[in-house]
Amino acid sequence: MSYTPPSGPFPPTDQPQPLSGLGPQDDNDKIVAALSYLFVVLVSIVVLVTDMKNKPFLKYHAYQSLVFGIAIWILPTVLSFVFFGLCLIPFALVAQFYYAYLAYTKGIFTIPLISDLTRSIFKDFPVERPGTM
Repeated sequence: MSYTPPSGPFPPTDQPQPLSGLGPQDDNDKIVAALSYLFVVLVSIVVLVTDMKNKPFLKYHAYQSLVFGIAIWILPTVLSFVFFGLCLIPFALVAQFYYAYLAYTKGIFTIPLISDLTRSIFKDFPVERPGTM
C-alpha cells in the first residue's frame, strides 16, 4: 500500500508561496515600484489613490514599501535622541536604495518580517497562490 498525498490547488505548506505571476505590465511599472521605496509615503499613497491601484504589481510594492518605510524610519527617529538612532539612518538609506534596485530588476520579492506584517495589515495585499491568476 502506498501513500498518495492529497492534491488540491494549494500545496500543503505554511510557507508563503512564490509570487511569480505578479509581474509588471510595462517598464513604467518597474520605475514606479522602485520610486515607491525611495519616496516611501508619497509614491505609495499616489499609487493607492489613483488608477494604478488596479495593477497588482504596483499595489504589492505600494503596500510593502509603505510598511517598510514606516518601520525603517520610525525606529531611527524614536532612537534619534540616543546616538545609536543616528547611526541607523545611513543603514535605512542603503536599505531603501537596495529595495528600489530589487523592485526594478527582480520585480516581486519579500522583505523579512515586513512582507508578513504587510500581509497581516492589508487584507487586499496581492498574493499569488499556485493555480491562481
